[in-house]
Amino acid sequence: MTKLNKKLSISICIAVILVSFVSLNINKLFIHRYYLHEKKQIINNLGEDISKLSTQKLMSEINNLEQENNVTIVYTQVNLNSSNVEDEVSENFSHEFWKKGISLKKFWISKDSLYKLNDQSVNKIYNQGKSKYSLLVKFIKKDDYIFAIGTTIEHSQETIEIINRFNIMMSAFSVILISILTFILSNKIIKPIEKLKLLSNDISKLKFRTEEIKTNDEIEELSQSINKMSVNLEKAHNELNNRNENLKRFISDASHEMKTPVALIKAYAIGIQDNIDDGTFIDTIIEQSEHLTDLINTLLYWSKYEKKEFNMCNFDLKEKLIHCIKKYEILIEERNIKLNIKIDDDNFMINADEDSIEIVLNNLISNAIKYNSNNKIDIFLLKDNDEIFVCVKNGINNINKEEIDNIWKPFYVLESSRSKELSGTGLGLSIVKEILEAHKFEYGADINDEDIEFFFVVKKMI
Repeated sequence: MTKLNKKLSISICIAVILVSFVSLNINKLFIHRYYLHEKKQIINNLGEDISKLSTQKLMSEINNLEQENNVTIVYTQVNLNSSNVEDEVSENFSHEFWKKGISLKKFWISKDSLYKLNDQSVNKIYNQGKSKYSLLVKFIKKDDYIFAIGTTIEHSQETIEIINRFNIMMSAFSVILISILTFILSNKIIKPIEKLKLLSNDISKLKFRTEEIKTNDEIEELSQSINKMSVNLEKAHNELNNRNENLKRFISDASHEMKTPVALIKAYAIGIQDNIDDGTFIDTIIEQSEHLTDLINTLLYWSKYEKKEFNMCNFDLKEKLIHCIKKYEILIEERNIKLNIKIDDDNFMINADEDSIEIVLNNLISNAIKYNSNNKIDIFLLKDNDEIFVCVKNGINNINKEEIDNIWKPFYVLESSRSKELSGTGLGLSIVKEILEAHKFEYGADINDEDIEFFFVVKKMI
């Protein structure tokens, strides 16, 4: 038996015992009084009806009134001037009741009560002793007659005691029966709860699973909520583990990238201290400091961007692309790069984070300029049914397909671009990847002959 079984059984048994105890005491203290009250109510109501009838009418209706109200009605003529009027009335009433089957051993009406009848009715109770009943009588005077409405009252004390003993036995039997039924029925409730307890314990130990429970009540709804919670926690836990692994790798890569400029700055500073500067040491230190500053700023931005909440809005992707291209026109002219732009004449309204998409376009265009090997860049903005295709293509030397999967990783720089003029921080494409994945846009990179192209696809348009 589980703890909940015990609690339910004990609680219900205590409730039954308390109810039985209260019931026994109520029976003992109040049932006789209530019984007497009801009897008095019957003869008082009948007395009011009789007082409205004439004497002759009443005499003719006695049998009907007796049957309707389950009482006995007798009457006798009275002369209040008689010296023995109370004895005469008492004997007459005893005789009349005897004629109707009620034998009275104790019956007496005083002269004071007889005189009161001139103004009001009088109620009397006559205890018949060993006969174990009493007679409740209401006396009413009409003209020269006194009418007595009588009803027998059984002595209920012995009956109540028998009923109470029976109730005690029934209560004991009820406690046993209820304990058994509670154990049986509570198992139907407790078993699903036990399953939910085990499920919760497993979830707390990071053993994510679900439990199928069918009870068609709130317990089933609770199990569904816990199942959803387990699935969501497992997903969040896996994402957190992946993020932790990425963070470890990120810290390792960041540390490695920072070592080089720091080591060079230190080496050239020592060279200046040792007077072996050929005139280029300070320039090298400044250049490496700038590279280190760029790297730190990019790291700060990348860390901040991972926590960014997107501000989704509607904007024209075509206008945004043209705006980004214009920012690089001077740099493109300086490097004698031929720019080929192909934009469909169509509607390019999309719903996305405008600032984030601008970062994506700036990174793709700046990379195409920085790592260009044939002085040519192709930019496409095309529409096919409900899809928008964005592509930036440029020539590049000495790259193989094995490197394509790595270029999205933080700090990865193509071997062909590892030079003072071209090498960057290696974080630009990792930021692009984060933005496009957060928007659920398809993206990728392909190599065709000596060209590399980066693209992304917007499926939902306005």
